[in-house]
Amino acid sequence: MVTRAHLKLSIIEKNWDLLDLLLETDNTLINDNALFTDTWGEWWGMLSECIFKEEVTGVKILLKHGADTSKGTWGDCIPVSPIETADDKPIIKALLCGESVAEYKRKTEPILPVLSEKDKELNKQGDMIKITGLIFNIE
Repeated sequence: MVTRAHLKLSIIEKNWDLLDLLLETDNTLINDNALFTDTWGEWWGMLSECIFKEEVTGVKILLKHGADTSKGTWGDCIPVSPIETADDKPIIKALLCGESVAEYKRKTEPILPVLSEKDKELNKQGDMIKITGLIFNIE
């Protein structure tokens, strides 16, 4: 089972083969824009995180598996789309606008990592969102 924690961990650790495998297995959480946050109440998903960090490979994998290029940040701040975020990143912007092909081929066949207690908390946060529609920062 692909969890929010697996996806977030693969992005944080830049484990692109794992991210590709996870999304190939189940991409239902690909546009979850409540995975990353700051201390000001702004939230964003994996695509925006990879753009912020200038992770071209991560962007390619997410686009390959159907990431929504219109789903940006949300919360207490002014929403910013992924394309707006990539304004000063020409390689990433070309990918987002379809001017370049978003291809990725795994180099390894990773196994799912064992979830830590903090990972389990992140997954509980996802359950809370589904049940209540509310989100709280657990970090």
